[in-house]
Amino acid sequence: MVPAPDTGPPPDDDPSTAATGSSGGRSNPFARHVSRIVDRFGDLGGFVAVPLLLALVEVEKVRRAIGPVGRGFSINLELLLPSPLVTLWRFAEPPEPSEPFAGSPRDESFGSPSFGESAPGSGSTTPTRSTGAGGTDVTIETPVETVEVPLEAIGTETMVWLGLALVAYGVISAILMAAYVGGIDRRLRDEPVAIGSCVVTYAPRFVLYNLVVFGAFLLVVPVFVLVPPLVVLAIPAIIVLGYLFYPVPFLFVVGETPFLEAFRRSVRLTTAGGPVLSFALWHVVVGAVSSLVLSLLVSAGGAGSLLALLGSAPLALVLTAATVSFFQEFLESDGLETTDGSRSDGRGTDETDEYGFVVD
Repeated sequence: MVPAPDTGPPPDDDPSTAATGSSGGRSNPFARHVSRIVDRFGDLGGFVAVPLLLALVEVEKVRRAIGPVGRGFSINLELLLPSPLVTLWRFAEPPEPSEPFAGSPRDESFGSPSFGESAPGSGSTTPTRSTGAGGTDVTIETPVETVEVPLEAIGTETMVWLGLALVAYGVISAILMAAYVGGIDRRLRDEPVAIGSCVVTYAPRFVLYNLVVFGAFLLVVPVFVLVPPLVVLAIPAIIVLGYLFYPVPFLFVVGETPFLEAFRRSVRLTTAGGPVLSFALWHVVVGAVSSLVLSLLVSAGGAGSLLALLGSAPLALVLTAATVSFFQEFLESDGLETTDGSRSDGRGTDETDEYGFVVD
């Protein structure tokens, strides 16, 4: 007798079968892909170092988070859409440091505070400069220090240096995103991570993406400075734009999509609603709850901040990897994984006729 062929369901880890399966169509896409990433966390565990180290690089925020008890309290409820790089500081903002007592021995012995330290009773950790009546300070946050510069003091030379700093930051951030998201994508496909190949392939698109984001920000900031009430209108606009274009960085990697086409495809996917909208909404809900819990831990200082730091890194990895997994499934199920029908690694998609048979 010839044994009957195995007709059991395929493994859940196959994105294409998960997308077309009857259970996949009815289940919550966010929960399904988070579950998949949790099951495969052993394969992705090495990537947890990325959000952990990036959080530690923010020296000033780490210093504020582990500061003495009684420095204040900060509760965050962040509406976090899917993003390539997420760290603890996207979920929680450390509370402001406590104000030193006026006339303390330290102040009397050492005179004026050093750079970055606040004067007694100022309630600020950043150096400030009086700009006169009606003056406006521009706050510049760096990983090491937050600096406030009078708007009147910003000239051509300052703008050039700021521009160069933004370009450098954009390039470094692009390299990290290309290696991080690209590595996760390839690991989920059971391929070699090949960090160098990911950087060469995806980093140029991420550089352009960062420059577009920075450029848009620099264009609207002067408008908000001149007309402050417009900030209220900007909040819903930022939320809408964030949703419309949240797939773009993932399309660069998962779909091998060119730069401009990624923006067009992102708008088509997000305006169509369906799983793309559902995934984003559940991501926002989970991000809001997580930010509430993590901000409470950070506000506790000391051990609470350490616990938040250690807990946020795997959480950030799971959220990013779940988004990569979701778009792997979604693009493959719709036949949109790449714009030319093949990935850059040489694996093509066979053309089929209307009945599903391969055409030569």
